Amino acid sequence: MGNTLLTPTVIANEALMVLENNLTMAGLVHRDYSTEFVKVGDTVTIRKPAKFVAKNFTGTTSAQDITEGSVDVKIDRFRDVSVNVTSKELSLSIKDFSKQVVTPAMQAISQAVDCDLLAVGVEKAGKTITGTANATTLANIADIGKALDLNAVPALNRRLVLNPTHKYRYALTDNLSKVSYAGDSAVLREALLGRIYGMDTYMSQNAPDTLAAAAGTATAYKITATAGASKVALSSVSAATATVKEGDGFIIDGYLYRFTADATAVAGAVEEVAIDQPIHKAFDAVSALLVNSTNSLGFHRNGLALVTRNLELPMGAAKAAIASANGIAVRVVFGYDMSTKTDSISFDTIYGIKELDTKMLVKLVG
Repeated sequence: MGNTLLTPTVIANEALMVLENNLTMAGLVHRDYSTEFVKVGDTVTIRKPAKFVAKNFTGTTSAQDITEGSVDVKIDRFRDVSVNVTSKELSLSIKDFSKQVVTPAMQAISQAVDCDLLAVGVEKAGKTITGTANATTLANIADIGKALDLNAVPALNRRLVLNPTHKYRYALTDNLSKVSYAGDSAVLREALLGRIYGMDTYMSQNAPDTLAAAAGTATAYKITATAGASKVALSSVSAATATVKEGDGFIIDGYLYRFTADATAVAGAVEEVAIDQPIHKAFDAVSALLVNSTNSLGFHRNGLALVTRNLELPMGAAKAAIASANGIAVRVVFGYDMSTKTDSISFDTIYGIKELDTKMLVKLVG
C-alpha cells in the first residue's frame, strides 16, 4: 500500500511544502515567476518596479507614464539533490519518506537559494557599514537605516537579515536586552529582535561568514579557475606570504565558495587550493570579494530579484512531476540504473538572481 502513495506528484507536492517552509530570503525580495519552461542558461526579461516623482501641484496636473523598466536575468542556477532509494524506503508512508528523504533534500536546496541571494546582495551592495566589535549600542544598525534614508529608499518593505553572530551581538546591547527598552520579553526569551530602525529583522545562518576558527591573513586576491573544477589558483594576494584558511570563502559572480584546505601564498600566489564545490564557470585572474568575516544585509524588497521558472519534464523519464506554488517550483524525477539495479530520485529547481538597485542594498561587515 505504501508504494501506491509515493507517486512523483505526491512527493513533488510534499517537497514544495518543505522547501517553502525553509526559505528565508526568497520571501523577502522582489519575485518574478512564470510557468513557462526554460533550460539552464536561458535569459528572460523581467519588469522592474515603477518609480514616480511627487510633483508640486500648481493648478494643473502633469501626468507621468507608468515606466516599469526591464532587466535581463540569466536563469543559470540549477540546484539538484539526487539520492539512491531502496525498496524499503519506497514502501514507507509519505510522512516517513518525507522525514528521511524529502526534508533533508529540500533543506539543502533552500539553503542554496538563500545563500545565493545573500551572496549577490552582499557582493552588489552599494554601501558598506563596518561593524563594531563588542558593540554596546545599535549604532551600526542605525547606520544601515540612515543609508537607506539618504538614498530615498521607500520606508515600506525594508528588511534586515542578520548573520547569527551579528544577531546576538546586537541582542546583547542595552537597547534590546533590557525589557524596559525592548517593550516586551521577546528579545530575551525568543531572541526575536522585531522591527528596528524601520527594518523588519530576520536571522539567516546562510549570511556569508568565515567558518574558520581564525580567518586567514589575506585581504585581497584574484581567482583563476577552470569551469567545473573543485580547485582554484590565487594571484595578486595582498601579501607575499598571506594565508587563507579552511572555511574562509570568496564570492565571485554572485556565487559563494569556501576553501576546504589551508594555503599559504608564495611570492603573492597560491598555485592550487581546493574549494567546496565545482566552480560554475572559468575565471582568469578575476578579483573576488573575500568572505573572511561576518556579513549581514539590509535591503529593500525591490533591490534584489529572485526569478524562477519551471523545468521541463524529461522525455526519457517514466515517472516525473512538477509542483509549483507562490513562485517556487520543484521537479521530482524517478530513475533506475540497469547496471547496478538501483532506484534513484532527483529533486531540482532552477532560478536566476539579479540586483535591481544597488542603492537599496547595504551590507554590515565585521
